[in-house]
Amino acid sequence: MRFSSLVIEHSLTSRLLRRMVVPMAGAALLLGVGGSLVITSAVETVNDRILGAASRAIADSLTVEDGAVSLNLSPALFGMLEDSERDNVFYSVRQGGTVLTGYSDLPDIAPRGLHDTQVRFGNGTYKGVAVRVVAEGRRLPQISEPVTVEVAETMGARQRTSSRMLLALALLEALLIGLTAVLLPLAVRWGMKPVVGLGAEMDARAGSDLKPLSTSGVPSELSDLVRAFNRLLERLDATLQNMRQFTADASHQMRTPLSILRTHVTLLRRSPASDEQARQSLEDIDQATERLQRLLTQLLALARADSSAQEELAREHVDMNMLAGSAATDHAPQAVRLEVDLRFEPANGEPIAATHSMLAVELLGNLIDNAVSYNLPGGSVTVSVGRRGKKILVSIEDDGPGIPPEDRERVFTRFARLTRDTSRPGSGLGLPIANMLARAIGATLKLETARSGQGLRVEVTFPADPV
Repeated sequence: MRFSSLVIEHSLTSRLLRRMVVPMAGAALLLGVGGSLVITSAVETVNDRILGAASRAIADSLTVEDGAVSLNLSPALFGMLEDSERDNVFYSVRQGGTVLTGYSDLPDIAPRGLHDTQVRFGNGTYKGVAVRVVAEGRRLPQISEPVTVEVAETMGARQRTSSRMLLALALLEALLIGLTAVLLPLAVRWGMKPVVGLGAEMDARAGSDLKPLSTSGVPSELSDLVRAFNRLLERLDATLQNMRQFTADASHQMRTPLSILRTHVTLLRRSPASDEQARQSLEDIDQATERLQRLLTQLLALARADSSAQEELAREHVDMNMLAGSAATDHAPQAVRLEVDLRFEPANGEPIAATHSMLAVELLGNLIDNAVSYNLPGGSVTVSVGRRGKKILVSIEDDGPGIPPEDRERVFTRFARLTRDTSRPGSGLGLPIANMLARAIGATLKLETARSGQGLRVEVTFPADPV
């Protein structure tokens, strides 16, 4: 069992890790690309601010003397741009197209001039080396044309700073991926322990053990799954209990007629054919055979009702006048034999219901059989079809002994019989079968006292066909 749990754990862990490889690789790639863009932008922004400060300092040192532009540069002005590896710095001051001072061949990124205090950045090449250039415009008093100050810096320092930061990012990302590769399997195994534990617990159970799984120690992510599985176990247990009860009840009910058959067959073997006791035995055999046949028919009907209750049945358009009339006709010979007056009263028009015709016939047949069988000689049974609101109503009403109100819930229990009926043939399955069939086809069944005050009225309500 421990080996089985290990196999399950290894299989689940491997599957989860395989599914996480692609997302992890994608996340690492996005982190690298995004980090490199952020580093490049940050380095350029910081260095551009320093370069802009230098151009502003030069522009602020511009003065006008005797109608001419003069420049008083401090040696420390370019110190802010220099680093230990000596990036080169160049500058120029232009008035219109004339270079007043500085490098005359410096790339001009603002050939048309700039407005006062307007700043522009650009890239260029100077003496075969890539440079970053900033241009700032100034308006000076008594000077008709704007003055443009340009400062250029080689990009070695920027590139070295970016390279170091990108290398640090790559190392950190590699460290993160390495730690993830080491820790993720451990985390997945640790996280899968509750699932593996549940699997081992279920695997170790006997086939008949349907107790709910314990929810203690189960992670919140799995609690809904465990509760759903426990509900499934409850339904399965209820189904098995019903099967056991059905088997026990059927065995008990069949034992009596089979015992009668065996007893009377033994008597017949010992008695002459003309003996009165032999003739009585034949009658008992006939009654026991009929009872056994009826019981088997009802048990099969009960099994069909159980099966239908678990399925989604397709409904069809059914004329309830024809269906109820057919069910009443089928039981006419039985009513004649038992001296019961069986009548059928159809509804006006065509009462069309949405139901399952085969099961609906079996439902009404059970109710009519029950009404005829438990009536008294000379009694009557009326099967009528009508409407109740938007639904179709079929009622089976008799003037027999009826069912007391306090027993009307109990008679829907399988094999339950009233005390007064224990000496009469029957198995107590008619009404339970009818009730289950009604639920299976979407009908409702209700027991009422007959309108005459004597007997039972069974009302079956079917959903009407909207078409």
